[in-house]
Amino acid sequence: MTTPSAREKAESFLVHASQFQLGELPTEARHPKTKDLSGLAINDVTGAVGVFHEVELEALQCLETEAAAIEELAAEIRSTFAGGGRIIFCGCGATGRLSLSLETLWRERVNEMKRPELADHVAGFIAGGDYAMVRSIENFEDHPEYGARQLRDLAFSAKDLLISVTEGGETPFVIGATEEGAQISTRKPWYLYCNPPGSLKVERSRRVLANPRVRSLSLKTGPMAIAGSTRLQASTALMLAAGAALFAELEAKSATDLVREYRATLAATDFTGLAPLVVSESKIYADGRHCVHRARHHAITVLTDTTERSPTFSILPFENPLIDSVQHLAWTYLSITDTATAQQAWERILHRRPRALDWHGFTEKYGPHVLPGFDFSRQSELRREQEGGDLARFDIERSMAQVTLSIEGSTWSFTRPAWIVAEHLVLKCALNITSTLVMGRLGRFKGNLMLYVKASNNKLVDRAIRFTRQLLEDARIPVPSYEELCHALFEAAEGVGPEDPVVLRTFELVKEKSRCSTGKSPSTASS
Repeated sequence: MTTPSAREKAESFLVHASQFQLGELPTEARHPKTKDLSGLAINDVTGAVGVFHEVELEALQCLETEAAAIEELAAEIRSTFAGGGRIIFCGCGATGRLSLSLETLWRERVNEMKRPELADHVAGFIAGGDYAMVRSIENFEDHPEYGARQLRDLAFSAKDLLISVTEGGETPFVIGATEEGAQISTRKPWYLYCNPPGSLKVERSRRVLANPRVRSLSLKTGPMAIAGSTRLQASTALMLAAGAALFAELEAKSATDLVREYRATLAATDFTGLAPLVVSESKIYADGRHCVHRARHHAITVLTDTTERSPTFSILPFENPLIDSVQHLAWTYLSITDTATAQQAWERILHRRPRALDWHGFTEKYGPHVLPGFDFSRQSELRREQEGGDLARFDIERSMAQVTLSIEGSTWSFTRPAWIVAEHLVLKCALNITSTLVMGRLGRFKGNLMLYVKASNNKLVDRAIRFTRQLLEDARIPVPSYEELCHALFEAAEGVGPEDPVVLRTFELVKEKSRCSTGKSPSTASS
């Protein structure tokens, strides 16, 4: 089969580009408080941590205005359990990891309470199966029929309740699962997202929001700390709302109380002590060294942050010797230090056996036999020590009272909240701050724009085009049409390596073409 040319790829995208032009969504906008976040990450790390914390707190204010709806969701969950049904969470990318995290934390909590019979009452799935916890499958989320099929694979029934989670509100995979759930179950699926309903212009979003068999809940977080990086504040708000509704009865508290307690905990936590960890970790990568994140009790949250760095900042994904033709070492990896085998490690992460895609055409690359290649047991640390030389350790440890993060002599701790979801959300915030500012110090974003976003699906192609346009506007360079920028993006992508910045390469290509066409040297943007 002939590989399509850059022109053919651009033309193919432009045929349906209107369904993925999402620049007007608040979650895609540039946050006014973080426009110089990359500069702060380099010159004032403590100040950058403070700004990030402030944005995090602001984003969660939306849960206060939606308290009644969150309580309604909690009541629907209780009713579903009482009727013998299950709660199924569905998401894609960051919200898929969120869905699996809620299942995992539920299983962990009911086992702690000596109520293992409740474990299978909750399940979550991510677009692409558990493989996608580590690496996304290119363009998978663009297929609504895949969402419907994965839902059916879980034997979703008329008694079950589907809770669909999508930060922007427009992901085809999640919409497909939601519409399938509305047909199967007597219970209306809930559709959680983070933009005002009126801002969703694409047809598929309008269709699902208008569906009388779907209950929607808009959590209006506003812009992210990094423009479009919904793995940050949007996924936190969604996890807090859905988690509070899910755990309310188990914790003998209202969902509203759980939300308010977490917001108070977050406000009282001093994250500025993370600054030395940011400096230490960024120096490790700048020096060409590798790292391993070591954990025992927080594996799914640590895995989520470390794997999400790859698509966000175009760094090498976690290596898998079973499928990688070229061996490489990712910047960091996960090691669950008290597990001896890959299977034990996966079961520690998920608190169940893994569920990988076993579909014709997908099994070979993404099926159950592939997952052991992502070996997160203590063997991963030993292997990387042998292959990567001078290895740094980033430890996440838990005592009865505290969770402590440390790397190469730099240490920061926070007090453990009583609620398991709150504990993981504080850790999520700390890891999001750390990983984002590390990337800022290493030049992987500019201001608050992702120069290194991977254009691996239609939504990200549009985002890369928009970010290129914003760089051109900032540099006062004439901006071509959307169609011309699309062609330039695919042309630039032809020569882009796995760790190269496609947005910056497109910007440079358009700048050069502008210079050649005018005979003048345009203003240049700092990179």
